[in-house]
Amino acid sequence: MKKVNRQGAAARQGSSLGSRLGAFARAFAVELLVSAALLTAVPAGTAVAQSSERIFADANAAVFAGDFERAAKQYQLLIDSGVHDADVYFNAGVVHARRGQLGRAALSFERSAWLDPGDETTEQELTAVYAALGKRRAERAGEATMRTRPPLTEALVRPISADTLAVIVIVLDVLFFALLLWLPRAKQDSVKLGLTIAAPLCALLLLLFGAGLAIKTEWLRSGSAALVLREEAELREGPDARAQVRTRAYEGQGARVQERAGAFVSVVLDGGQRGWMKRNDLGTIRPD
Repeated sequence: MKKVNRQGAAARQGSSLGSRLGAFARAFAVELLVSAALLTAVPAGTAVAQSSERIFADANAAVFAGDFERAAKQYQLLIDSGVHDADVYFNAGVVHARRGQLGRAALSFERSAWLDPGDETTEQELTAVYAALGKRRAERAGEATMRTRPPLTEALVRPISADTLAVIVIVLDVLFFALLLWLPRAKQDSVKLGLTIAAPLCALLLLLFGAGLAIKTEWLRSGSAALVLREEAELREGPDARAQVRTRAYEGQGARVQERAGAFVSVVLDGGQRGWMKRNDLGTIRPD
C-alpha cells in the first residue's frame, strides 16, 4: 500500500497533528500479494468474506470521508488477517494519530520502520509522534521525559534490515574462510601480502556486522520490545485483574515482554519496574 502524503502527519496532533492526508493508492502487484495473504493466512472470519480490494477501497473511502474510526478498523482487519506490510502500518499509524491514539500510532510507525528500515518519512513521523506524546504527558503531569531517539548502538543498525545484515554476515564468513584457505597456497609474495591484510580486515568486518545483527535481532536481550498503548496502564503483581497494582505505565512507554499467561503478559518497563499487564495494553514492535 502506498503511504499517505508525508507532511508530518504525526506532528499535527490537535492544532497541528494530521491536518491532511494525501491520496491512497494500491499497486496491482501489492493487491495480488494482499489477496494471496488473505486467502491463505486468514482463519474463518469476516476477512474471508471480503476481498482485499474491498477492504482497501472501504478504508480509503473512510479516510476521504473523515471516518478515521472505520479506516482504523479496516487496516486492523488486514493486519489481523496476516498482512504485515510497512505501508499498511504506516497508514494505520497516520489514522491512529488523527484519532489521538498516539501510543497506537507510535507502535504502527515502529512496526513500519522495522519492516522497511531506513525510510526517512517513517522516522520523521515516529519522532513527531514521540514528541507529541511527551507534550501530552507534560501537560498532564507537569513534566515528562520521552525517548525520541534510540540508543546509539540501535541507531547504527536501525536503517538496515535484519535480513540484509544476515546476508552480509554469511558473505563475510565465507569470504574470510576462503582467504584463510587461499593464504597458504599463495605463491607470489604480493598475493600473500594482500591476503595477509585482507583476512584480518574481513574478520573485523565480520565481527562488526555480526554484532550489528545481534543488536538488530536483540539476540542478547531477553523478551520482545513493546510499547504501552494506554495511559495509566496498570502494572500488577500477578497475572490477575485482582492483583495489587505496583505502578501505572504511561502511553508510549517502552517495555519488554518476558512471558504470556492468558490475558496478561509479564513485562519489564523502561524504568526497570517489573510486573504483569493486560495483553491489550501494549503491543510488540515486531508484528506477532
